[in-house]
Amino acid sequence: MLNNIANQSGSLALPARHNVPPLPYSVQEHLGQMLRADYFERSEKPRYLGDPVLPLEFDPYLYRLEQKERALRITRVREQGTKAVAEALSGLDF
Repeated sequence: MLNNIANQSGSLALPARHNVPPLPYSVQEHLGQMLRADYFERSEKPRYLGDPVLPLEFDPYLYRLEQKERALRITRVREQGTKAVAEALSGLDF
């Protein structure tokens, strides 16, 4: 069986392959885009845009910062909403 693979010089070698890709370029490009998109979706994301992935030691600090910002945002929204309702009701006669 190995004799079938041996070339004329007597060494064992696989049949020569040519460098022409079996798929058209457009198909290769499409598959490449799909693979890059899938890799991007599955890769670890940074905590915020423009920053590399942060060490786990920063997680508690980032969590507390996020909670403070969320509380401030909720307070601002509540105050602005209360003010808007008060202004809307001020023109009505009861």
